[in-house]
Amino acid sequence: MLRVVGEPRRIDRAIKRLQGALKGVPARGVRLTWRGGELRTAIHWTRDDSFWWTFEPRRTRDGIAARHALLLGYAPDPPTKRESITCEINLPRAGTDRKVAGIVVADADGALYLAHSGRMGGARSGQRKAAFREFLADGVWRNVTWPDGAESEALIVAPLDSPRLTRLLGRFVDSVRRFKAGEPPRARTGLCVEPLRIDSAVAACDRRLVDAALHEELAKRGLFGGAHDLFSLRGERSQPLFALVADGQADELALAVGSLSLASARSGPDIRPILIAPASLADGDAALKALPFACVRFRWRGARAVFDGLDDALEG
Repeated sequence: MLRVVGEPRRIDRAIKRLQGALKGVPARGVRLTWRGGELRTAIHWTRDDSFWWTFEPRRTRDGIAARHALLLGYAPDPPTKRESITCEINLPRAGTDRKVAGIVVADADGALYLAHSGRMGGARSGQRKAAFREFLADGVWRNVTWPDGAESEALIVAPLDSPRLTRLLGRFVDSVRRFKAGEPPRARTGLCVEPLRIDSAVAACDRRLVDAALHEELAKRGLFGGAHDLFSLRGERSQPLFALVADGQADELALAVGSLSLASARSGPDIRPILIAPASLADGDAALKALPFACVRFRWRGARAVFDGLDDALEG
């Protein structure tokens, strides 16, 4: 179970870790606007992940800084001198406050995560927490325990020690943008076996990045239709079905292999089961080579998963 962090020193450490991990091209003197307010400040644009960010203190009436405010904006293009805030993640400097959406949580090993309650400020009428929860149903939602013993559900945005933190935060910003714009949730492809929630929050966050990269690679190959649909080039082909192993833990691997085996037994030649596993696991595990279905290895290139042997698995 993840626990909400309320100690000032741990919160400050989490904020410093977040600030140190986030990079970007600075843009100074930018006028930020939102419903009912504006601010002129410096922001940092992360080009590859299409968002800008800045930290601003939120002060009480007597001038005391009571919250850390992480301001975020969707930005596929370089920011101008005037930008609109997509979302704001407020984090209390000390203690816990369920009225703000930002949460720092820790797992049993002491690893820290940036989390969000799911409550959206500035959303349109009817866009409440339950609506965002439904919109981002495939997000990494976990139960968290508060210092007073109460429990609630929160969205895990990113592990603070992850080398892919910026990419994960960028995906969160884009999700909020699409939700506030009233766009429909992205349809699931049905190509992956739904995992049971035995994986860690770290692995679950990585799983979403691997799944997104796999979807893009399959789209490039015409799996989802178009002028050159690879599954209609040479007559009838079986539908691929994937199971993703994010971190290679024994339980996760066993469930993935078992799910593919069961699906293959039920559907026969109508599907082609394919296991997606980390290269560090697949390269050294002789048992994976003996499986009756293909195993595609993925490696991290920066914050993107790249796949070895995907074409061979699809053609096989």
